[in-house]
Amino acid sequence: MPEESVFVGRADELGLLRRRLAEVGRGKARTVLVGGEPGVGKSRLLSEFALQARGFGAHVLAGTCEERFGSPTPYGPLIEALEMFGREHGEARAVELGGSAYQKLTVFFDLGSDSMGAPQQVFLAVRRMLDEIGSKAPVVLILEDLHWADPSTLDLVRHLGQASPEGRRLLLVGSYRANPPRGELLWQLFAGTTFLRRTERFELAPFTLAEMRELLAAGRVDPKLAARCLRWSDGIPFYAEQLLAAGALTGRDEDVELPPDIRSVMLARLSELSEDALRVLRVAAVAGRAMSRRLLRTVSGLPAETLRDALQECFDRQMLVAEHEDDVYRFRHALMREVVYQQTVRDTRVDLHVAMAEALAADSRLCLSEGSAVAEQAGHWYQAGSWPQALGSAVQAGQVAARTLAFASAQVQFDRALGLWRQVEDPQTRAGVTHPQLLAEAAEAARWSGHLDRALELVGRAIDAPDHGRDPGRLGELHERRATYLWEAGRRTEYGAAFRQAATLLAESPPSAVKARVLAGIALAHLQAGHYQEGRDTADAALALATEVGAEAERGRALGISGLALGMLGDPEGERRLRRSLEIARSAQHIEDLLRAYANLGLILEHAGRLRESATVTSQGLEEARRLDLAGSRQGVLLANNSSAALVLLGEWADAEKIITEASLDRSPAESLYPRLTLAEIKVAQGAFAQAHQLLASIENVEHGEDPRFLGPLHAVRAELALGEGDPVRAADEVSRGVAAVRRGENALELLRLFALGMRCAADRAATDPQGATAVGDRLAGLARDVVRRSSTTAAGQLTAELRQLVALCTAERQRIGRTDSALGWKRVAVGWAELDRPYPAAYARWRQALAALAAADRTAAQAAVRTAAQAADKTAVPTGDRAAAREPARDAYRIAHGLGARPLAERIEELAPKIGLTLGERPVPARLPHRLTPAEFEVLRMLYEGMDAARIADARGVSLRTVQTQLTKIYRKLGVHSATGAVALARREGFFD
Repeated sequence: MPEESVFVGRADELGLLRRRLAEVGRGKARTVLVGGEPGVGKSRLLSEFALQARGFGAHVLAGTCEERFGSPTPYGPLIEALEMFGREHGEARAVELGGSAYQKLTVFFDLGSDSMGAPQQVFLAVRRMLDEIGSKAPVVLILEDLHWADPSTLDLVRHLGQASPEGRRLLLVGSYRANPPRGELLWQLFAGTTFLRRTERFELAPFTLAEMRELLAAGRVDPKLAARCLRWSDGIPFYAEQLLAAGALTGRDEDVELPPDIRSVMLARLSELSEDALRVLRVAAVAGRAMSRRLLRTVSGLPAETLRDALQECFDRQMLVAEHEDDVYRFRHALMREVVYQQTVRDTRVDLHVAMAEALAADSRLCLSEGSAVAEQAGHWYQAGSWPQALGSAVQAGQVAARTLAFASAQVQFDRALGLWRQVEDPQTRAGVTHPQLLAEAAEAARWSGHLDRALELVGRAIDAPDHGRDPGRLGELHERRATYLWEAGRRTEYGAAFRQAATLLAESPPSAVKARVLAGIALAHLQAGHYQEGRDTADAALALATEVGAEAERGRALGISGLALGMLGDPEGERRLRRSLEIARSAQHIEDLLRAYANLGLILEHAGRLRESATVTSQGLEEARRLDLAGSRQGVLLANNSSAALVLLGEWADAEKIITEASLDRSPAESLYPRLTLAEIKVAQGAFAQAHQLLASIENVEHGEDPRFLGPLHAVRAELALGEGDPVRAADEVSRGVAAVRRGENALELLRLFALGMRCAADRAATDPQGATAVGDRLAGLARDVVRRSSTTAAGQLTAELRQLVALCTAERQRIGRTDSALGWKRVAVGWAELDRPYPAAYARWRQALAALAAADRTAAQAAVRTAAQAADKTAVPTGDRAAAREPARDAYRIAHGLGARPLAERIEELAPKIGLTLGERPVPARLPHRLTPAEFEVLRMLYEGMDAARIADARGVSLRTVQTQLTKIYRKLGVHSATGAVALARREGFFD
């Protein structure tokens, strides 16, 4: 027997069947009928349910109706069920379970010697047998494919379904093909009101994209392959599995080689149709997956009455369905359309394509929807092999698609036009554009479709084309586009040079919008290298130029890049400029600048420590990208990374990982450098070191550029990974490399993060090499002082809250090098991180606070031992001191670490707990907190729930009263309540702390 495919989805349907089985176990018979299209998974669902029912102790009898190639055997599925029951239990045991009725039925069906005078006697015998079996355990009778059932079997189903349910332990489950044709036996059964009243029916829906991905692979699967499989299979699992097994989805999107099994199924269904219905399907297949009702009537050539009857037959057989208030007809399955199209001879196809193209050209109202006429014409001329008409209409269709942001469709049309260019006389006249213009438009469509390599190839061909007059202005614009694509492709060294080359070409040209764009690109290259002041100056020059020539879109772009530079320098003016850039991009409907402005605004908000605002802004931008179907573009990937980076800092790691996985990891490493690094950061903190190594290895040989926002975290993550693996020497080396790389720029935040990590490495080393550790600490402290001094003289004039917090962390770690750190000092560090909504570093500081408190308690105890004569005399006495002060910070750190899934930190606290008399886990934090509460907020709510007021919570958590009040305000907002009473009531109602 072939191995069954993995069971995917269907949780609701399986749950319903289990509930009905439970009711049957309590003595009330039920009948459930499961409908669905062929291949949707009815048999797979019933097979899984039968397995579970047997596991629950039920007796399962099952049989399948046979397709009618001749006269079906009366009671065919019942006979099969009896045979299987006898083989499963053995004849003696089967007789014991089913009683005399079982014997009577088997003799009747085997020999026909024990004649039953009427069908009712068979029905009665079946009921008695099922009741007899049900007296020992609940019974499940499964009858599959009732659409092929013989009349006697359907009469038996009606009899069992309509019988009184009381005192009977029978669950009758049947499956059938959805939408049985009017007048057939199954349709007549469903039309009976008594039967309908006493039965329950549901139909299985096709798989969603998420279910399709689960079906295709146990782990991650290429999202594009899953989406393509969903589109071609219409969510039918059988079709999806066959397409994948046959490798039918590996070519171009419009090319599918049908597997033999699917072709056979489809051809069998077509054989049932009349010639007129087949004629309608051939016309519809040439039109495509869908066509307008009016176009079908125009092209079919059938008389009105004949067409109406043929259409009704196609609808009754579920070949065609209607959409958009019946104005559009479409194939129920894409694969059925493919079979019909391939079975239609070439000459017929060409004639129909030409007829449709001419009809659409004569009357655009015959198209599928407003604005689709030119795209439909382009497809028909191309399929008919009419190259001159196909070229012109393909260019027009591509331009229309690009204007409506349908870039994937635009790319198909432009690629067709490029392929036809050399096959048509005077192509420029036919196309209405020059060859370099067509290449440039095709490059832009490929870029927004997520095919950056193709975009670079096309724009390179446009630059090298001999027939654009070598116009410096036009060449400069093409180089500007190429530079942008290089940046998006992650080729960081090349894109700056490309922008400068464009500037050189445009040097003698008058002021223009393209010159402003080039200057903005050069400014962006400066920012990427961490040179914020130089980037600001260049962006301001671009702003002045755009203002001079009245180029509003370019002015918005320059404002955005200037705002980014100012924001990275700590100047509040940066946020104002970026918000203005966002408004301009939105009003100009400039999607590139719109998504870029969202990403950059989120970046400077994160840089300023306003994490929740950053997450909100970038989430809005990501939703905008999804709405425009551009989440997979470079701008969409940037938004995904910036959003996930803010969520990581907020401790919302699951949400961050979901965003990264959905939007980024199907991209090449060069195009998803930052998201892969962000995910590696999560994995290191979670202790998933093998996954972190894989992610870091995937970007090892990718060009990293000079961006301190990448280089700082890269070396920090490598260092954290080394510490997690117990290799402090490697960790210290990574910090040194990171400091050397980041010092070339002006990013104080990334430098201080590295300094704090470096001091942590030195403090860990101090136990074995105090002299060397002190030297490292002194050197890093000196560097940190220089950074702080420079940051204090910037336009902002003062350190941000996070910079001050990092200074405090450096101080605490440096004190730890000399073993002079204190619980109070670490408490202040923890409070600072909590006030910044940074749970993970707050938990680390709480752990350090507990260790410092323990060390202080041991020192106090040791000193007391020296002074106490009794203890001095007792050589076995162990000084313990008062370790209670270590318990609360350790407990707090553990709750946060456990809630985040930060396993390495949680394990360190578990090692500490016995030493301070702390029992962990008595109040566990849920794996996923409700209402998007952070771990710190959840703990505050728990204390409120336990009757503590704000002052007592502040005292217990070691934070200020104002901090707790701010946290409570955030908690009330997230819960949608207005007071402590409302929050406690909601927590009790939803069982937060049960």
